[in-house]
Amino acid sequence: MRYLAWGVCAALLAACAPPTPDAPEQWRAISVEIEPVYLGVETVGRLRFRGGVAISSRDDAFGGVSDLEVLDDNRIVAISDNGDWFEARLTLSDASDLIGVRDVRTAYMRDENGRLFPNKRQGDSEDLAQLPDGRFAVSFEQTQTIRIYDFNRDGPFGAARPGPQLAGAQRLHRNAGLEAMAATADGALLIGAEGGEERTTPLWLAPLDAQEAATPRIFYPPAPGYSLTALDRLPDGGFVALERFYAPVVGARARITMFPAASLDAHGETLPGLVVLAELAPPMPVDNFEGVAAQRMSDGVTRIYIVSDDNFSARQRTLLYAFDISSASSP
Repeated sequence: MRYLAWGVCAALLAACAPPTPDAPEQWRAISVEIEPVYLGVETVGRLRFRGGVAISSRDDAFGGVSDLEVLDDNRIVAISDNGDWFEARLTLSDASDLIGVRDVRTAYMRDENGRLFPNKRQGDSEDLAQLPDGRFAVSFEQTQTIRIYDFNRDGPFGAARPGPQLAGAQRLHRNAGLEAMAATADGALLIGAEGGEERTTPLWLAPLDAQEAATPRIFYPPAPGYSLTALDRLPDGGFVALERFYAPVVGARARITMFPAASLDAHGETLPGLVVLAELAPPMPVDNFEGVAAQRMSDGVTRIYIVSDDNFSARQRTLLYAFDISSASSP
């Protein structure tokens, strides 16, 4: 049963109207509808399902969420692959299950000159990472670049600063590029390529103040047929990763893994210590999952949120799921 999210002010996945000379820059509101989604099981792998919703809107701007960060006050900061910012707050039940989103709003992202991105290629923002100082890093897939935004100081209207450069990134396929990113505890960026036909895909560890282009630190091993779509830092300092699979006959699947920070210091080519938390596959409701965020709950449990990119297609959905990691699931 669908219900209109009460007082919801914008879309988690939308674009704001362009500013006009006689109007101040501002967030744009879009009404969204929330539909509960049930996974069909209470646990999957090492994760306990804690609620899911499908988010939709009659507004054509709605769609395309590529990643999110969930902050301590249940505030969401998210991006779309159209170069948009989003803000929202999660709605949780008394039992802390995910039941909706509220106070959602959206605005355009800007380049280093404070201008709107002129086209999809320039503004294809794919992953989001909050740095320890509160700023946000955004990776752009088709241009294989990273930009830094002082969101708390400037809001969504501030100009970007260039982020670190990555050796070899410009050779990546423009639609299989810098898809995954997380901040380390000391403020460096861990960035992963989506990958393609190779058995592994590169992970770069790049300090923000690096004077030279960072070289790949190690290589992440997605499951066969899967690609790496998101990273986030876990409360204990390790990392959670999201992988995506799609084939026309088989359909969509997703895999959630985690690994300790020490894995990045390992010798050898392939990342060790990878733990598979869960694999999502039909008959579970699965879509194009591209974003992951980790949060420590008030009871000490680590929660994982994943979000899907509907590609602005009527055949796909924007799904937001919540899972809690079992206490026995340390890497």
